[in-house]
Amino acid sequence: MLPMKLEERLEQLKEQVQSDDFLKSKGLGNEVPFWIFDYPPDKELLIRDTILKINSSLEKRSINVLMLDLYEICLELIENKIKIEQVDQFEKKKGSDELLKKLKLMLKPEILKNAIQAKMEKNGNFQMIFLTGIGKAWPIVRSHSILNNLQPVSGNLPLIAFYPGKYSGFDLSLFGKFKDANYYRAFRLINDGTDP
Repeated sequence: MLPMKLEERLEQLKEQVQSDDFLKSKGLGNEVPFWIFDYPPDKELLIRDTILKINSSLEKRSINVLMLDLYEICLELIENKIKIEQVDQFEKKKGSDELLKKLKLMLKPEILKNAIQAKMEKNGNFQMIFLTGIGKAWPIVRSHSILNNLQPVSGNLPLIAFYPGKYSGFDLSLFGKFKDANYYRAFRLINDGTDP
């Protein structure tokens, strides 16, 4: 089988997310409907544009998507605790490594889960979740820890994590360079034909 081009995978993605079976999580048994759409990191702008188009297409069919940008959520949480100027001053005084440690403490998976859960409760009426901004939030936030923590709160709604890297179905490799962690609970959405 020849490898599938990203554009072909994106076309299939558009079709799949609009299908009733996908929206109702049919055929998954008792598995959580978590999906990972992995893509080459250099195609980030194409992915962002396509996500907006897919969302618009779904809205026309009265299918509401909760769009969650992990990076934007992190910024909101930080800005609610300290002023950005303080972050800048801290980095100048203590260095980038110390700042990263501090931010990781402020953005523990449980804290992010609670922030995401609050957004879900606030938005109420949606049938699907798109999780973006995973690459932008690295290295402060690790995607596998977020996905693990979201399972109890997402119910049976399909969640698609748009992942700039590679997901083998067993492990995550951010940007194709950094091994994120073994992760077995999500399905790879639209294989590219290179999988065994």
